[in-house]
Amino acid sequence: MGKVNYSKIEQIISENEKIFISTHINPDGDSLGSAFAMYHYLKKIGKDCRIINHSEVPLVYSFLNEKEIFNEINDENIAFIKNADLGIILDIGDFYRLGEVANVIEGTTIETINIDHHPLTENNFFTHNFINLDASSVGEILYSYFSSLGSDTIDKEMMLGIYSAVLTDTGSFRFSNTNQLSHEIAVDAIKMGINISEIYQNIYENSSVSRIKLLGNVIQKLNFDCNGELLWFSLNNDMVKEVDGTNQDFDGFTDFFRGIQGVEIALMLYDLKGKVRLSFRSKGKYKVNNVAKKMGGGGHPFAAAALVDGEFSDVKSTVLGLLSTYINNYDEDTSS
Repeated sequence: MGKVNYSKIEQIISENEKIFISTHINPDGDSLGSAFAMYHYLKKIGKDCRIINHSEVPLVYSFLNEKEIFNEINDENIAFIKNADLGIILDIGDFYRLGEVANVIEGTTIETINIDHHPLTENNFFTHNFINLDASSVGEILYSYFSSLGSDTIDKEMMLGIYSAVLTDTGSFRFSNTNQLSHEIAVDAIKMGINISEIYQNIYENSSVSRIKLLGNVIQKLNFDCNGELLWFSLNNDMVKEVDGTNQDFDGFTDFFRGIQGVEIALMLYDLKGKVRLSFRSKGKYKVNNVAKKMGGGGHPFAAAALVDGEFSDVKSTVLGLLSTYINNYDEDTSS
């Protein structure tokens, strides 16, 4: 699934006038940057469009929302969705990760376009799917799409969103999903006058005091298994409240701990009292999406997640058992 029919996307967009854009709960740089770029493109070609998400924009991405183009669910925005001709859904493999937006769409017959680089799940309730599993990010897919429309299609505002998307989903061009096009996009961003240093500072050098306090508390309680190849840590709402934090404060913790020498897999378990949020990260030796899938989630081979119903102790035992079995029985010659 490496090729996307860009002309089909353009045909669908051209045939519709009132369009909403949406993405997953707890949005990240790729989902927000991609939505930002798509919004400015649709505005440029005269569409009546609106970004409507389940979750608010994290503070580190507030530079994308200076003109307050991101909206959350309320009566006015529900009405916009219900009256829309088309929904453009970005960075979602599972329909229900739209959160409350999914509930609104389910009550309509609205046509939807899903543009993504994640494998689809069984909850694939979109009208059209445009998937490129080889893309580093949705931002990269949109860059290729807009470029296919003409060399002058991408303006500076659109590039700001695209670059933010690619920067974050490649881990600042460090992750294994980084490719030649990722760097070509960076070059084009610089040529267009995008302040890449300022974007980096906004996202990565803008941590709250509560985030640093929470990180310090978690560091003191890290757990290592499988001869140090598996690192796991747990979080809950009380720990976040203790530092006067928010649910944005632990974003990226699994990426950070994956960087410890000898660690191949980092796992976060967030206790939601009756549910457990799991976040998996791998350096590249082990593919964690298969374990995430067994827990009811999914994702990329080296970055995956799941939201599991159950008591924390039971979920912890199950997922650690699966990971330990996988690592201890790993055969590099037969693993694919």
